[in-house]
Amino acid sequence: MVAANTSNYVYIRSEEYAWVPGRLLERDGTQAIVSVPVFKNEEEVQSDGGRIKRHEKVTVDLATYPNAALLLQNVDEHGNLNEVEDMVDLPFLHEAAILYNLKTRHQQQKPYTRTGDIVIACNPYQWFERLYNEETRVHYSRSLVWDPPDGDPRQGLEPHIYEASALAYRGLAVDGEDQSILVSGESGAGKTESVKICLNHIASVQQGHAHGSDDVDFESPIVQRVLDSNPLLEAFGNAKTVRNDNSSRFGKYIRLQFDAEDPVDAAYAGRSVPSCRLAGSKCEVYLLEKSRVVTHEEEERTYHIFYQLLAADEDVKTKIWGGLADTDNESFSYVGFTDTDTIEGNSDAERFQHTIDSLALIGIKDEKLMNLMRAICIVLQLGNLIFEKDEKDDTHTAITSEDEFTALAELMDIPKDELLPALTIRTMRARNEEFKVPLNEVQSKDSCDAFAKEIYAKTFLWLVRAINDATCAELNYDGKKKANFAVIGLLDIFGFESFTTNRFEQLCINYANEKLQQKFTQDIFRSVQAEYETEGIELEEITYDDNTDVLDLVEGRMGLLAVLNEECVRPGGSDRGFVSKVQAMNKESPCFLREKQFEECVFGVRHFAGRVIYDANGFVTKNMDTLPSDLQDCAKKSSNMILVHELSNEAMMNSLEVKTKKPRKSSPKVKKAPPAKRGSNLVGDTVWTKFKSQLTSLMTNLTKTRTRYIRCIKPNPLKAPLVMQHVSTIEQLRCAGVVAAVTISRSAFPNRLEHEAVLYRFKSLWGKGEQHLADLKVLDIDDPDLKSRTLVDRLLGSALKDLQNQINDETLVKAFVIGNTRAYFRAGALEHLEAERVKKLGVWVVEIQKIARKYMVRARYGKMRFCTIALQSFARKRHARRTFTILRNASILLTCCMIQTHWRMAIAITELKRCRKAAAVIQSIARGALQR
Repeated sequence: MVAANTSNYVYIRSEEYAWVPGRLLERDGTQAIVSVPVFKNEEEVQSDGGRIKRHEKVTVDLATYPNAALLLQNVDEHGNLNEVEDMVDLPFLHEAAILYNLKTRHQQQKPYTRTGDIVIACNPYQWFERLYNEETRVHYSRSLVWDPPDGDPRQGLEPHIYEASALAYRGLAVDGEDQSILVSGESGAGKTESVKICLNHIASVQQGHAHGSDDVDFESPIVQRVLDSNPLLEAFGNAKTVRNDNSSRFGKYIRLQFDAEDPVDAAYAGRSVPSCRLAGSKCEVYLLEKSRVVTHEEEERTYHIFYQLLAADEDVKTKIWGGLADTDNESFSYVGFTDTDTIEGNSDAERFQHTIDSLALIGIKDEKLMNLMRAICIVLQLGNLIFEKDEKDDTHTAITSEDEFTALAELMDIPKDELLPALTIRTMRARNEEFKVPLNEVQSKDSCDAFAKEIYAKTFLWLVRAINDATCAELNYDGKKKANFAVIGLLDIFGFESFTTNRFEQLCINYANEKLQQKFTQDIFRSVQAEYETEGIELEEITYDDNTDVLDLVEGRMGLLAVLNEECVRPGGSDRGFVSKVQAMNKESPCFLREKQFEECVFGVRHFAGRVIYDANGFVTKNMDTLPSDLQDCAKKSSNMILVHELSNEAMMNSLEVKTKKPRKSSPKVKKAPPAKRGSNLVGDTVWTKFKSQLTSLMTNLTKTRTRYIRCIKPNPLKAPLVMQHVSTIEQLRCAGVVAAVTISRSAFPNRLEHEAVLYRFKSLWGKGEQHLADLKVLDIDDPDLKSRTLVDRLLGSALKDLQNQINDETLVKAFVIGNTRAYFRAGALEHLEAERVKKLGVWVVEIQKIARKYMVRARYGKMRFCTIALQSFARKRHARRTFTILRNASILLTCCMIQTHWRMAIAITELKRCRKAAAVIQSIARGALQR
């Protein structure tokens, strides 16, 4: 097979496939002609070494590409893609290279890939037992925690999510530094599953070095509670969506608490790695999707717990509430028809039993369990109320579903005459005056839905606090008197979102992602610093784009947050006024978008991941998200302790507080809290303000930790195994910050190669006699690494001497630097080497072709000469044989004639003699007669 010219293998942009591989045929400075294979489908799109025979020529405008140069493929000499485990090792690292490396590994059933310290997890949509069995767990634990080799312990290990959990544990135990693992990605990318895998592996690692595959024990009550708390959060906070059957509709940060052994005590005991015992956990939740409680798309479902409850046995349902008897999903408006009762292989009935068992494990049983389930029933029943104009008084609203309303009043244990006005009348307060305003049927329905959403949200927070009370180390660990516990945090949070219509929820989510991206960028910069220090390279100033401008726009003094909060407290505040003020105050911001074609309540933000257009309708209402005092006061009269406590003013003000000093005890009576202040201009309880406070606290905690990143990728929307859709994958890589990380890590030196690769790949670029001189120079060097660095330095110095640049102070800037294990190249240097290599190869090819043609001509001449001589010999032989035959025949004829002549002569002589004898006899007789 003829070796390929690797610098001719390039990527070009494609509307259908994002990037497609091709071969550069020619370029004239501004344009290039590329031969692109004609692919049958997206699965076939790959660097295949020319196996696809049908091609088409495409003219490419080079001005649309960085530095007017096409992106090079990472291929071998035959044109096949070089797949790597760590994409930092790719010689040409760019968006297209990342895409095709991930795709190749995905098709090879390798879901995990590294990019430095980042683990990229492509959802395989199938379970690989070999990747998650106990043997694999123990192997990563021993290789990364208990018996790591010298240098990078990941060397020789396949990329795996276990390396994030194992290295986090080792960092906690050995370095004494709190750790965190940030898991992000869009819905369906596998975030929740990745968190569960990490959680289980950390529980396995903390068992200690002595535990093998048969010794790992998860029976510790604390460990079991920690592990079982996750399914509870899934039951109450996850739902089936179009993208994912088990989608988390909230963000969560799980802090695993460890009792870390003192390093001195560990050293005295002969242990190189101090033990860290899992002591408990705490969980914080963010932005539960409350709107899903009352409405969901046709092909989706509301939260799992509703379906689980309705799928329970009839006797269980009746025990919880008599109104559940003989009901199904379609009996309740908020639930409705569903096309499946199975999530991830388990039916809703099976999941309900598991939920009940997990609730019992954290102490929610008997009366507490009844209160919890009845709170869920209250939410269900609120959805069945029907509001219409009161026939007796058209200024008021009546509830026409009398039976449903009666059942709700009995369930809440509130008199109907007190519950009805709470749903249909609003009490307004102005200074010392108080008056009641009737609500129309639409407003009453909205009020009812808001009540249902608030009850569910507060019930969810109550459950989270109950889980924390049952799992936190301060209340449950044997050594709870310990002042501080070491922490490994697991953050499972929604990824960047951009839909056709983006609302308040998307702005909050994207704001959170901007904050996390800021930390991600800082961490990547620090990792680049660490790499340069390890390689012995002087750190230069690295320039990169950050998202400071976006954060200033969102959270600045005149940003979106401040203006929206101001609009919420201003009398007559509106969404239109919010957009108008934001535009006036931020028109100079490069990240604020307000175009002529936008409607009045539409604006855009240029996020780090791209443009997002927001529809501000409903921003003010959603940001205020206050439950009317009528409904709060009414809820406090219920016999359900969850409603009474969670909807009290004190709980409303401290809904996210997690008590850890002493456990909460349920009491039959709850002291009535003072009424909340109304009409205040102070903004302390808007959704955005509370979320920002949460986010600030989260970022403060994360800043104190050593953070590791897992970026989850959803390869295709069909949930099909081994299939990767290019455009959506590229978009996710951008949103996850992977492309930004590559940009930062390669800002100073975009390309890098191992020393051995440089010497092997570019050995043709040695000048005349230079290789011999270099070999002599390193002859006396014993250190192989130093010898390798010296040879690489001399080779590249010779090959790149024409590419050196002069800067202002006339200092010579080399186009490359030599690290301890790699050579680092500035922009264009590696491409220059490839071009020079191609030229050298071109000269060599001409020489080889000349020799080959000479050999072929000589061989042809020799063959013709041999054939000519053979033909001549054959002709001469034939001529000789013919001559011989003629002569032989002539000789035979002559001989025959002579024989015949002699024969006839002999006969004639004999006859003559006979005649003479006869004549003599006759004559004798005659003479005798005559004489007689």
